Amino acid sequence: MQTTEIREKLHQYVDTGEEKLLKLMLALAKEYNEEDDLEYEFTAEDIKEFDKRRENRLSGESAVYSWQEAKDIITGKKSL
Repeated sequence: MQTTEIREKLHQYVDTGEEKLLKLMLALAKEYNEEDDLEYEFTAEDIKEFDKRRENRLSGESAVYSWQEAKDIITGKKSL
């Protein structure tokens, strides 16, 4: 499909689309056009939380699960 055909098809969706579709398309377009070089900086509170979680993990206070264990817990095949 060529670019002009894609544009025409998208215009048809916009012209006839429901609000939910239009909001989705707008959000996608905004995200696509955002600057990619924006950086997120962690706050002091974020870093404290990361340190706390690390300490809990290293001390054995919190558990770590494999992907399969996590999936089984989420799907109810295994309980905590």
